[in-house]
Amino acid sequence: MSLVGNGIIGVRREDKNKWERRVPLAPQHVRQLVDAGLRVLVQPSNRRIFPNAAYAEAGAEVVEDISAASVILAVKEVPIDLLIPERTYVFFSHTIKAQADNMPLLDALLERNIRQIDYECIREGGDRNRPRMVAFGRFAGIAGMIDYCRGLGERFLAMGYSTPFLAVGSTYMYLSVEHAKAAIRAVGEQIAKYGLPEELCPLTAVFTGRGNVSKGAQEIFELLPVRKVDPFELESVVATATGTDKTHVLYMAEATARHMVQRKGKAGGAAGGAGGAGGAAGAEPPA
Repeated sequence: MSLVGNGIIGVRREDKNKWERRVPLAPQHVRQLVDAGLRVLVQPSNRRIFPNAAYAEAGAEVVEDISAASVILAVKEVPIDLLIPERTYVFFSHTIKAQADNMPLLDALLERNIRQIDYECIREGGDRNRPRMVAFGRFAGIAGMIDYCRGLGERFLAMGYSTPFLAVGSTYMYLSVEHAKAAIRAVGEQIAKYGLPEELCPLTAVFTGRGNVSKGAQEIFELLPVRKVDPFELESVVATATGTDKTHVLYMAEATARHMVQRKGKAGGAAGGAGGAGGAAGAEPPA
């Protein structure tokens, strides 16, 4: 089969992670494509957020073999041994920044004459300098912070401290973002009412940058009883916070370029900061 489209679209089953429930097309999108005269082949999956029956009802053919499709859609990277030559694939390849882990994938795409459309490269007006039209950064930040809170609870327990963070589950355990947010709010209410062990406080967090990942992470963290400070103030917070200001609130700071870099020849340095039991949430450049 050549790279010329044949009017058949395939949707592959995600298999990179056990918790992966995402899918590139919802049943409503399948219905639109079928109504436009296209065939849609969907590999069956019991993990997707939408059941197989929903795709069948929308007009898709739920089949294991999607090799008849000239265009195959996915979310995460496709295993090299499952790449079908002479097709057009659409997925997040994580190769455009020369990520070392996925260079074998890029080699395989080239060797098999596969046209690869990366969601990361789909930008407004087709201009690579314009904003991305498909970006999961906010959700990556949301998921990362929820998992971080769960990990924090496990870490504190290993240190001998029980905290409300133990009530947080992994992101994939929640039915929706709102369901997860409700759990974080409940943790925040417990902290505001009973506080955290003094030995762990003040609890501080620094978010680097203002990209979508950072924004998503902050969106979750701000559901807790937080007090925003400048990164330059963290050292003072750790040294002077007492009472409920120390145990019943969490301190968050957003570090931008002015806190982390300086022009050559300028006196001073990047922002330092002491902290209690805390951490930093990373972020990608604005997307």
